[in-house]
Amino acid sequence: MRLLIFQAKHFEFTATHKGSPLGAEIPEPSADRIEQTLVAFIQMEPRDEERDKAVLDQAVKYFRWFARKREMKRIVLHSFAHLAEERSSPEFALAFFQRLQEKLEQYEFVVSQTPFGWSLEWDLNVEGHAFAKTFKAL
Repeated sequence: MRLLIFQAKHFEFTATHKGSPLGAEIPEPSADRIEQTLVAFIQMEPRDEERDKAVLDQAVKYFRWFARKREMKRIVLHSFAHLAEERSSPEFALAFFQRLQEKLEQYEFVVSQTPFGWSLEWDLNVEGHAFAKTFKAL
């Protein structure tokens, strides 16, 4: 799993076209704007399928740490298959994102996801300090 996380003043997106058969026919939501949020660009890798529970636990732990340090309670999960050469199956990634959201919500995070399988137009306004951006391989 590769994570590229931004502490954003806001993140706004609009779904532009479906790029995967796993994408919903009508994306929900098709557009949104989230204020004061962590935005996580996430790529799932083939090895994550073999260590599913461990990587889920590590991701939740990392998000909790990162959010606590920045006093944030909102998280946007965005599938971004451009952080490494190899990708997991899209079916695994889609299911993993749902489980990750459910686990984070158990810790009282407000979690949203961008439409899986859709190309997006987006606007990301990131805080200017050095710790507002981080990359992590789990």
